Amino acid sequence: MMKKLLCAAVLATTLICSSSTVHAGTIPFTVTVGGTGSQDPLSKRERKTDDGDTFAYFRGQEFSADKAGIYVRSYNLDKEYIYSGQRFLVSTTAGIRQSAQYNMTAPGGEYYYMKSEAQSKRVTVKGYYCP
Repeated sequence: MMKKLLCAAVLATTLICSSSTVHAGTIPFTVTVGGTGSQDPLSKRERKTDDGDTFAYFRGQEFSADKAGIYVRSYNLDKEYIYSGQRFLVSTTAGIRQSAQYNMTAPGGEYYYMKSEAQSKRVTVKGYYCP
């Protein structure tokens, strides 16, 4: 009897864990924008999970300068007319996640990337992006 109960518990746990909701990928980014010299304003591309979420998420973690910030926006890789609202990541609010809604339906299963612009001076920012 005990063996049957143990098997039932393992089976139930397996079913619950395997049916859990899949969440959109969150990828780290490092961007450098503003000032002079070479810039790297783009994140790696990431596939948007097909979960119906109409927002992109951004979080700046580390900034190369105090009181520095960047503007960020998410774009569909193949359909750049699909993009999120712009958000401002600044060193004084490092670690806080910001969301921005897309301007139209953002299809899941397609690739997106984050593009950034400098507020003014040159800055390198490390953080996380989720299309």
